Amino acid sequence: MKGKISTIEEAKIFVQGATFLGTGGGGFPGEGLRVLQEALDLKGAIEWQDVDDIGDDEIAICTFLMGSTAPMTEEKEAQMVKIGLVNKKYNTNMMNAIEEWEAYTGKKVDIVVPLEVGGSNMPVPMAVATMMGKKIVDGDYAGRAIPEIFQISLQKENISLCPAVSFDKFGNVNIMKSAISLTVAERVGKYLSEVAFGSTAIAGFPITGKELKRLLVKGSVSQAYHVGKLIEEAKGGSAKLEDLLQELGMKKIFQGSVSKKEWQDEGGYYMGYHYMNGEDEFEGQKLKMYFKNETHIVWINDKYIVSSPDLICTIEPDTLQPLRNDDIVEGTRIAVYQKGCFLILKDENIKKYIDPQYFGFDIEYKEV
Repeated sequence: MKGKISTIEEAKIFVQGATFLGTGGGGFPGEGLRVLQEALDLKGAIEWQDVDDIGDDEIAICTFLMGSTAPMTEEKEAQMVKIGLVNKKYNTNMMNAIEEWEAYTGKKVDIVVPLEVGGSNMPVPMAVATMMGKKIVDGDYAGRAIPEIFQISLQKENISLCPAVSFDKFGNVNIMKSAISLTVAERVGKYLSEVAFGSTAIAGFPITGKELKRLLVKGSVSQAYHVGKLIEEAKGGSAKLEDLLQELGMKKIFQGSVSKKEWQDEGGYYMGYHYMNGEDEFEGQKLKMYFKNETHIVWINDKYIVSSPDLICTIEPDTLQPLRNDDIVEGTRIAVYQKGCFLILKDENIKKYIDPQYFGFDIEYKEV
């Protein structure tokens, strides 16, 4: 489906929807909005097209941020100062990563594809594509946010990340010529992000337009924009969000406040549990959510309810502000929604890397 964003108000709506569908991760919404504003100022509009309208021989590249979403600590800040990581020279470093990829390979990128849905990890690649004069298609590779780069639709045909470029905001640049698997490439990328004490921009997964037509999670850009509009409509008070989201097959499964949060920053991932006490129609019930950057499993009253690859989306019920896992603290009020994932994510070559058993739980995935 074709579409465009022409104003900062429309950009806010888009980021709102992408953040909600980002399942608790997917980057910082403020960063997404900042770069969309840059693109609007420079080009006037951000436009996307149907993937079937592109040429089979065109080259698509994927750019994304890799790193932990864990909160910054005083200890980390002191370490950064000690080794000289104090001046971020490249705020929109996805653009630099693509430029370095083109310089290294000698090839011209025609299309830029987001890896995933999220507050910055979908909007920023789209804004970067616009500023660089590249095409945007209506889709990404996950239809949600994911913690590991091999949990994507490209796994269906074992597409390689390499050659790939890592470019952090301080200007550290690395070329990954090859990797024996996507799981190894993930580890290498995570280590590079840990060096930068946050995240690094990656440009990789080069494929042709013909391959893109087979492997894209189609319609996710338009869906994020539509969900953002539904949230905005609910803010206006004309209808309840839970009623509006029914058209997308989304269902509210819990509402309450966080009684306890457990988390750790481990291996470049923000991991832990949220514990909630129910309110209103969920009074007397208890919910537990497991997250690894994004939310992946929900239990209610100790019973498994929903898990990845299906979506678990969180929002503050009064303000209707979508919540990321690093926003959530003890006392935060949350409405929790579930949504079935895009069909391609249920392919066994993909699902096995993002179902409960992959995360170490003795749980058999059941579809929403």
